[in-house]
Amino acid sequence: MDKDITAPPRTRSGPAGQVRPAKPYPDFPLFPHRNGQWAKKIRGRFSFFGPWRDPHGALGQYLAQKDELQAGLVPRGAAAAAASGVAPAPGAPAGPGPQTPTLRDLANHFLTAKKRQMESGELGRRAFHDYHKTCEAVLDRLGKHRRLDDITTGDLGVLRSSLSQTRGPVALTNQIQRVRSLFKHGFESGLLDRPMRFGTEFRKPSKRAVRQARQARGQRLFEPAEIQKILDAAGVQMRAMVLLGLNCGMGNTDVASLPIDALDLDGGVLAFPRTKTAIPRRATLWPETVAALRAALGARPEPKAAEDAGLVFVTRFGRRWVRVKAPGPRAKESSQAVTVDGVYLEFSKLLRSCAITSRGRGFYALRHTFRTVADEVGDRPAVDLVMGHQDGSDIATHYVERIGDERLRRVTQHVRSRLLVPPELSNRTDQTREQ
Repeated sequence: MDKDITAPPRTRSGPAGQVRPAKPYPDFPLFPHRNGQWAKKIRGRFSFFGPWRDPHGALGQYLAQKDELQAGLVPRGAAAAAASGVAPAPGAPAGPGPQTPTLRDLANHFLTAKKRQMESGELGRRAFHDYHKTCEAVLDRLGKHRRLDDITTGDLGVLRSSLSQTRGPVALTNQIQRVRSLFKHGFESGLLDRPMRFGTEFRKPSKRAVRQARQARGQRLFEPAEIQKILDAAGVQMRAMVLLGLNCGMGNTDVASLPIDALDLDGGVLAFPRTKTAIPRRATLWPETVAALRAALGARPEPKAAEDAGLVFVTRFGRRWVRVKAPGPRAKESSQAVTVDGVYLEFSKLLRSCAITSRGRGFYALRHTFRTVADEVGDRPAVDLVMGHQDGSDIATHYVERIGDERLRRVTQHVRSRLLVPPELSNRTDQTREQ
C-alpha cells in the first residue's frame, strides 16, 4: 500500500508527550533519547547522562565517563551508586574525583616536574619536548580521563603495539623508557598507591631486534672519497661542521651549541663538555678544521637572540641551528613545540647535491665514522675524551685524572690520515669503483 502523503508527519515525542529538543550545536556528541535523557550508544549499549533540560550537565558527565565506558568499565560514580542501592540523580556529575587521579593528572604532574628541571638547567629543552610527546601518545591511546587504578597490563600491551607501528626498535626502546618514567613518577609522587605493573608485553625490543634493524639500515659511516665530495661541495659553515664531526666526533646538537670560547684556534684545541651529558670533551684540531672555523667565524651572521651571541654557528637568519620552536599565535591549543634540526636538513641537501645515497646516514654518521677509525689506535680513554664518553663500568677510568694532548693528537691524526685524502686519490678511487 502506498504511503499516504496527506497524513501529518510523525512527531518525535518523549515522556508526557514532550517534543524532543534539538542538539545545542551540530557537533554535540549526545542525542535526545525518548526516555527524556541525553544518550549515546557506546560498545553496543545506550548510556544516559542527564535530562533534556540540562544538556551541558549531561555533556560534562559524558566527558567524565566516556573513557571508562569505551574501555568497557563501570564508571566510578555508577559503581558507587549500585553498591549503595541508590540510583544517581540524572545529570549529576559523575566520574573520577580528586581522590582518584586520572592519567591527565599524572601527565600534568610529571611534565610540571620536568619543566622545573628544564628551567634549572638539569634537562634540555629537546628532552622535555620528547617527554611531552610521550605523554601525548599515552593520553591519546589510553584516554586522558582514565583513572590510574583502572589501567591494566592489557592496556599497556595495546599501547606498546600502537607505539611500535610508527617506531623502529631504537626509538621504541626510548619511548618505552619514557613511559616507565612517567608511571614511576606517579608512584614516587603519591598519585599511585603502588608501582605500576607493566606485564609481560610492555618490554623494550630485544637486542636481536635492534641488531637486525641496524643490519637492515646498513653501516652508518662515510668512505674517504665520499667525504672529499662532501667537503668540496659544502658551504662555509657546513664545511666547518663536517670537519668537526670527523675531527672530534661531534653530533648535530654539539655543533649547534658550540661556543666560541671553547675554541683555541691558535693552539689547535677544542675543550667543550657534551651538550647532552655534560661529560668533559677535549680534542686537538686538524689544520683543515682550524682554517674552516676561522672562515665560518669571519662570515658568521649576526645572531638574533642574545643567548646565541656566543655561538660559533648561527643560520643565515641569525638563529640557532638546532632549536625548539614554540607554536605560533594561530596554532591550535593542543599544538606543541617542534624541534627544528637545521644541521640535519642542510646536510641532507648537501648529500643529494653530491649524489650520495644517504641509506639512513645523516650528519650523526660522521660521529660513527670518527669512532670507527679512531678505535684502530687502541687508546680507548683518549678516544672517549675526544667524543665526550665516559665508561662508568671501567673502574680504572676513575683513577685517570688527565690525558695529555699528545695522546689526543695521536688519535685525531690517525683519523685524518685515513679520512682526508687528496683530490687526485679521490678521483682515482671513483674511477676504480666504476671499472
